Amino acid sequence: MSKEIKISQNKLRDGIAISLDNSLKHLDGVEALIEKGFLDCAVILIWFAIEEFGRAVYLRERLQKGLETIEESLEKSHKLKYDKAFSVLPENLKIIWFRSFQPLLVPLFPLNFFPHKKEILSPSTRLRPVYLHFDEKTQMWQSGIKADKEKLKKIVSIMKEYIVKFDFKENNSPTG
Repeated sequence: MSKEIKISQNKLRDGIAISLDNSLKHLDGVEALIEKGFLDCAVILIWFAIEEFGRAVYLRERLQKGLETIEESLEKSHKLKYDKAFSVLPENLKIIWFRSFQPLLVPLFPLNFFPHKKEILSPSTRLRPVYLHFDEKTQMWQSGIKADKEKLKKIVSIMKEYIVKFDFKENNSPTG
């Protein structure tokens, strides 16, 4: 457990509202980037939207428990916000690209018999869309991340639904 920072219940409510608003703004930016074909940049903004939503979930939990502190690590830990976001969001929103290598004779083979590849947005892949890195395994320089335009649009749509329905009254259950 990291150091605790004092914060009033009213400031927790303010933080939730600001985080949700920031998340919506990031998602609006994602839509504009998708339309321009800048999918790598769109993935980064989706990450920011997820983190802001995760912050709102974290703050709501503190509010509902009647606490007047937050962990100092909230500002530094991408994983904490990511985990909080996906305690509410569907897990399949983590997948931003998926391809299966199944031949036409699929019914003759068991499910998942053929390999598939996917790109998952996670704390360890969050910066891959914008940074050049050397892949030791393939011995190649790589930049970017595979992302499916339609999948990104669906993530935006679903996240916006969760944000609009997000309730942060003290007496409510912790689900979105």
